[in-house]
Formats: sequence, C-alpha cells, structure tokens
Amino acid sequence: MNESPRETWAAYLGGAVTIIPAMIVSGFMPKWNMLPFTGWLAIATVGAGIAGAIATPRWARGALAGALAGAGVLLGMSLYVALRAALTGNNTFLKIELGIGAVLGAAPGMLLFTHWARVKPGEDDEEESG
Repeated sequence: MNESPRETWAAYLGGAVTIIPAMIVSGFMPKWNMLPFTGWLAIATVGAGIAGAIATPRWARGALAGALAGAGVLLGMSLYVALRAALTGNNTFLKIELGIGAVLGAAPGMLLFTHWARVKPGEDDEEESG
C-alpha cells in the first residue's frame, strides 16, 4: 500500500499512543500503571483519534475511525491476555501473541479508515463535511 508521509507519521503516533497504554493495562508494565483502566482507554482513544485526523484530509472521518482503532487495540490486547491466561493458566506470552490481540482489536477501525476516511488515488483531496 502506498502511504503518504502524512499517513506514515500518523501511524507512528497512533502506534505509540495505543501500544504503550495497552501494554500497561495488560500488566506488562506494572510500575507505569498510575491511572485507572478508563484513563488508559481515554488516552488510547483520543490519541489514535488525533492520529487518524492527521492521516487524512477527511479529518472528521479519520478521527472517528482512529478513535475506534485506538480503543480496539487496547481492548483487544487486554482481552486476549486475560482470556489466554485464564484458559491456559500460563502468564508467559510471546511478542507475536500481543500483536494478535492488537490487530484483532484494531481491525474494525482500520477497515473503517481504509474504506471510509482515506482518500484514494484519483479522488478529490478536499475535506467532505459529514
């Protein structure tokens, strides 16, 4: 997929504001856990919403899709860790397992961004209201 520099930097921002809170909530950075779950969820949701708005000229659509993806990453990773630990009784995780939870959680928001908010080649780059 051809990404513009704007989309690339927005992806880095979105990754930082979602992965770090998701790791904290999931218990992989316990000394950093200084907020309640809803605080970390708000940081991931608002941060990814801002990243989504930066990524596309359709900023309102990008913000909504980004917020959905950000909340999904945090919820997906924390649910995956909780379910997997409950089912297996093992608290040792591979890095790829955390990625599975994050990708599954982010998928609805990323699909929404790709098909609704992202400007495709040949389309008008101007912001559409609504």
